[in-house]
Amino acid sequence: MKTDVSQTKTGENCRILVSGHRNPDIDSLASATALAELRRRQGCNNITALCPGVLPDRAAYLFKRFHLTPPPSRNDVYTRVRDVLTTVPAIRSGCTLFDAVGQLRDSGLARLPVTDRDGRFLGMLSGLALLSHLLSVGNDAGSGLTGRRIHTSIRLIRQVLEAEILNGADLDTPQEFEVYVAAMSPEGFEEHLPGNNHELAVIVGDRPEIHLRALARRLRLLIVTGNRPVDPLIAQGAKEAGVSILLTGLDSATVIRRLKFSVPVEFSDFPPLQLELTPDDRLRDIRNRVLNHPEDVIPVLDGDRRFAGAVLKSTLNAPPPFRMILVDHNEIDQSLPGVEEIPIIEVVDHHRIGMMPTATPIKFTGDVVGSTCTLVAAMYRASGESLNPEMAGLLLGGIISDTLLLKSPTTADLDRRMCEWLEKLSGVSAADLMSDLMRIDSALAVKPAAEVISGDRKDYVDGKYRFALAQVEETNLELLHQRHDELGAEIRQRIAGDNLDFFGLLVTDAVRENSELLAIGSPEIIRNLPYEEIAPELFALPGVLSRKKQLLPQILAVTAALQQQ
Repeated sequence: MKTDVSQTKTGENCRILVSGHRNPDIDSLASATALAELRRRQGCNNITALCPGVLPDRAAYLFKRFHLTPPPSRNDVYTRVRDVLTTVPAIRSGCTLFDAVGQLRDSGLARLPVTDRDGRFLGMLSGLALLSHLLSVGNDAGSGLTGRRIHTSIRLIRQVLEAEILNGADLDTPQEFEVYVAAMSPEGFEEHLPGNNHELAVIVGDRPEIHLRALARRLRLLIVTGNRPVDPLIAQGAKEAGVSILLTGLDSATVIRRLKFSVPVEFSDFPPLQLELTPDDRLRDIRNRVLNHPEDVIPVLDGDRRFAGAVLKSTLNAPPPFRMILVDHNEIDQSLPGVEEIPIIEVVDHHRIGMMPTATPIKFTGDVVGSTCTLVAAMYRASGESLNPEMAGLLLGGIISDTLLLKSPTTADLDRRMCEWLEKLSGVSAADLMSDLMRIDSALAVKPAAEVISGDRKDYVDGKYRFALAQVEETNLELLHQRHDELGAEIRQRIAGDNLDFFGLLVTDAVRENSELLAIGSPEIIRNLPYEEIAPELFALPGVLSRKKQLLPQILAVTAALQQQ
């Protein structure tokens, strides 16, 4: 039986991201990975599980043990320029302006990038900029449309004139040409020509006398129009004199116009760029600059200034290229930064509901269980999709880590049933797996204070109060006593930096079913905590194993009571 996943089918070009909460734990990472695989089997091909931040050591052990690839790490899910790139054709150096104009016309865009042969960006070519460059009115000696001079090669001239090479030397060498039309008498024309023979290009029709004078002067190039015949003796003389001859079917007026477009595109005058982007730019940061820019095509360059693509103004009005599935949380403050900009299409969670309203209906799977992996395993079972031993082992690890081997008060009957089912599928004992996880170096023994309090931290808001609760699992609570001052100092910095009223670090000994709480912050909250203070800022919580079901409700009860006073 296939589960209806129409809510997650959002189009070929839209990626679906599956993510747990910030500071991920085994339950969130395993459930995200398994849910992404389930949805992939059900038709969502473009779906990816994410690891928010750094992969925890115990999670890394599980993925390695069951021969699974951990999800890629992400620090945010902001839409970036790389996510909305439009592929536009690049005009390569060596291309003539004649062909470049054709590419510009065929693209339907107002301008196109010009790159060298290695893909490095040279500039943007637009019809308006090209016309401005070619028209240099009043500069008859220059390279404008009205000037005589062009910088090109004989082979490129042959290309734009669709000409036949009757004789040629140094065909590919770029140089300056000074163009003249033989429209005078031979004597007058001779007087009209300057003395720089190596730069002269003469346009002529069926005038053998001009042909002969070109040979006598050893001009660089003779362009014969109208496919008029050239005397074989003249052709032979041109070869001996080093004069190149092109024969074209175009008339003289057309030749004159096209010659200006034989210039390689890289010799065009590119206007200074007013705006360029990088693939890493966040869309939210550049949106207004792009929309207010006079051009519609904005180039995107990588660190080596290679052209990576373009951003079109119309792209910014399109829906986000991502959709989001949240697992093991539903409150936006606990999600990766940027999730507020992405439509959420599904939630699988076992915590309180604190998410903001959605614009459209979404699929929401929630239940009072001890682990999100329990819900995902049940989804596999209900849909009839098989679980291989590796994925079953990963889900098993998520359940036992979040329920502390089914000892947590959050543990439900469904957790136990799914745990038993997954043990059979994976061939792994839950107790043995938990024992292996607990042998991995403890956070309090080896990690800096900043990592200890951030490793499994969740933030909450209740009315005027903002607070955070972190949890670590240890087999030796004495380590908390030894690092009390160091951890307290780091917590105080986080309270100030994150504008929190309270921060609690819950250290849990799952074997002895006991916890202690390092509580720092608002004196009124700490004064009202219903726990025994065994040292300054340190409280004993016998029998408390769950942050969600046992500690959080007590904190919320305190903050609610304080706000009613």
